[in-house]
Amino acid sequence: MKKTKINLFSNTDPKVYVSLGILFLLSLIVLSYQYTRHVDCENAKFIIHSDEFMTNRVVEYYDNTEGAKSWEWDFGDSTARDIRQRTFHKYQKPGDYIVTLKINGNCVHEKLITISSISQQTGYLPTILSPNVVTVGQSVSFDAEKENGESWEWSFGENGGTDALEKNPSYKFKSVGEKKITLIVNGDVEHTAIKTIYVAPKTITAKQKIDMKSYEFERPHSVFSLPVGSAQKDPLVDMLQYIPVSPKSKSKKDSVAAENKAPEISNEQFQLLLNQVAAQLKTKDDFKDYLCGKYDIPVVVNDKKLMPFDQFCQSIAGKKIKITALRINKDQKNCIQNLNIQYKVKKLMIWIKE
Repeated sequence: MKKTKINLFSNTDPKVYVSLGILFLLSLIVLSYQYTRHVDCENAKFIIHSDEFMTNRVVEYYDNTEGAKSWEWDFGDSTARDIRQRTFHKYQKPGDYIVTLKINGNCVHEKLITISSISQQTGYLPTILSPNVVTVGQSVSFDAEKENGESWEWSFGENGGTDALEKNPSYKFKSVGEKKITLIVNGDVEHTAIKTIYVAPKTITAKQKIDMKSYEFERPHSVFSLPVGSAQKDPLVDMLQYIPVSPKSKSKKDSVAAENKAPEISNEQFQLLLNQVAAQLKTKDDFKDYLCGKYDIPVVVNDKKLMPFDQFCQSIAGKKIKITALRINKDQKNCIQNLNIQYKVKKLMIWIKE
């Protein structure tokens, strides 16, 4: 009788081997993942540090645990959690807080910290918040940077006593000058805050604002000035003829000097010529006889500018001007030596000084 050889694997479906292989690979992945995330919870290394464990002071949190890949900080004050390795936080109220750190999602550590208020600290110098310059009679608001104080004593430097007991007082100064403001918080006299401010006099404001609708434009100069006429002889010349003085004989030299004198021109006639220069109907050459050929005589314009006459003619050419005052100075030969003129230029329907 012939023995039959039995093969245990001949009738096994190949899919079973594939499934076992996949399961084995998944086990290796899970095992390696757990190994890389393994943390010795007993030897977790994290710190919570602050120079001052007080309200509104920065507290630093940092974890340096070996193998840590993820972090979750709970600060114990119902604020949002933080998932950074290193982070910062401020507490708004004093008290005891339990800080919880969860490493890699399964290793939990807790630490108790105590936050004290600023008012419980000694030797803290508060800061006075106020304007540096105020106006007498104006309501001025004061504030103290010390947030969690329990008492405030304000003195505003006018009567020498305590003027207010709240944290944010308002005060109206009655006199001008420098005022020394003092603040004592929580009765700590040794750390009195001092600030000096200046109280300025009350400014006087216009009762009615001037706008374009209520503005009264300047009337034309013809309303105030006499009509322009021709040059007339000074009556004093005829009057001098009747003074009993021995007449001086005219010499040949005097007659020559009289012939070399510049022609007469009145202020009104000079203004008309300047207006024609502005209208580009005349030039500086039309003033040659009156200036005795000197176009560089000084001209004082609106009491603030000094320029030669030829440059002044160039500056007003092509502009609409209004001469409000003119003074001409002449020498013995009747030559114009200098001018003092004040005028305005029309811009945007308004006469303004240049």
